[in-house]
Amino acid sequence: NKRHALVMRAPNADLARDPRWGRTEESFGEDAFLTAQLTIASVRGLQGNHPRYWKTASLMKHFLANSNEDGRDSTSSDFDTRLFHEYYAYPFYKGITEGGSRAFMAAYNSWNGIPMSIHPCLEEITRKQWGNNGIICTDGGALKLLIEAHKSFPSFAEGAAAVVKATTGQFLDAYVPYVKEALEKGLLTEVDIDKAIRGNIFVALKLGLLDGDNSRNPYLSIGKNSTETPPFMTAEARRLAREVTAKSVVLLKNKKLLPLDAGKLRKIAVIGPYSDKIVQDWYSGTPPYETTILSGIRNAVKEGTEIIHAEDNRMGQAEKAAAAADVAIVCVGNHPYGTRADWKFSPVPSDGREAVDRKSLMLPDEDLVKLVLKANPNTILVLVSSFPYTINWSQEHVPAIVHITHCSQEQGNGLADVLFGKVNPAGRTVQTWVKDITDLPDIMDYDIRNGRTYMYHQGPVLYPFGYGLSYSDFAYEKIES
Repeated sequence: NKRHALVMRAPNADLARDPRWGRTEESFGEDAFLTAQLTIASVRGLQGNHPRYWKTASLMKHFLANSNEDGRDSTSSDFDTRLFHEYYAYPFYKGITEGGSRAFMAAYNSWNGIPMSIHPCLEEITRKQWGNNGIICTDGGALKLLIEAHKSFPSFAEGAAAVVKATTGQFLDAYVPYVKEALEKGLLTEVDIDKAIRGNIFVALKLGLLDGDNSRNPYLSIGKNSTETPPFMTAEARRLAREVTAKSVVLLKNKKLLPLDAGKLRKIAVIGPYSDKIVQDWYSGTPPYETTILSGIRNAVKEGTEIIHAEDNRMGQAEKAAAAADVAIVCVGNHPYGTRADWKFSPVPSDGREAVDRKSLMLPDEDLVKLVLKANPNTILVLVSSFPYTINWSQEHVPAIVHITHCSQEQGNGLADVLFGKVNPAGRTVQTWVKDITDLPDIMDYDIRNGRTYMYHQGPVLYPFGYGLSYSDFAYEKIES
């Protein structure tokens, strides 16, 4: 259905205030300003710059303060109005007022006891003050949860009436019979419905969905010519994906092991469960092609260099590969949507995803890192992960550590560009990496002033917000006050 396909449920403007949050991978980080700037850029990229039409409609999510998965169906995120304006709502505010988004999804949770799908701030703040004259939609099944989880109303008709009166104009679950019942019982008027769905019509107009045959929408031609190279497969798109990937790599530690000299290495061991596969994020699209870390390293080295690959240490493969090589690159991390499909469950405590918060910050495969390092002191840890980890042992013992996230089709080439010095690493951490899970407040404490994020965290950290090394040397001389 073209009317659905052009409304992109992105970006996620939620703030990653706690590394245990299962959907941390979808967020731009813990800082409201940084997240706002990236939200603005994402919205503009999705919608385009035509004065009349949008390429797609950017529907931000999940408004508001939706950063715990366990119990999210019925929990309340409690904090004052100052944190509303200065922290939790700020990325959404900027996404609307500067990015130009006219759509967002209301979260499952409550704010100060009122479920977001019926919260007065939807109309009073986001529409009247910010100017969102577009779509507000519920999350999937939110009407049912309003009745059965939040227990806000005794009937679905009353719940549906409250959602519509809050100017929420889209339901992502069954609603027609309940809205009809609400109309028949006088709980709703047609004026209420018109007011709620007006924004849906506005977005449809911006997408050209109500145009006639002579539409001047410049985006209608996208994908129409089957003989053209798809936009995401052009040389420029490939180059950009590789560049963005390389720029996102964070150099966490380097004791003069990096960058590698491709001309001098005879044997390189590439080890670990994420060395030769790219795993998509929970809501990722399907990449048009994939270049794994193993492939990227093969592309980067000179002809004749031997690459020894071991996915794990079965039969001592990892140790043997590391011992035989000049340098060992071990790639470990997390699976973005877990190793089992069970909803609300993950067998790995440090894994998280939608509906599952992390119960641990420890890296399960750090034992593999220890084995590889014992076999070869020239070991590089490549942490391929959606989250921060408490890799205290690795930080103390491993000579070089880099962090890269999942999903890029150019993951291998982009990482290799950094490892072999073609690109000087400039990525930075977007969250505070704590040393221990006990350093964090309760996950349901939404008052960040109680020791959360770089602004209020007390005590030592493994890596601070905004941390990242490079291959450059810096010196300051003749500094005067």
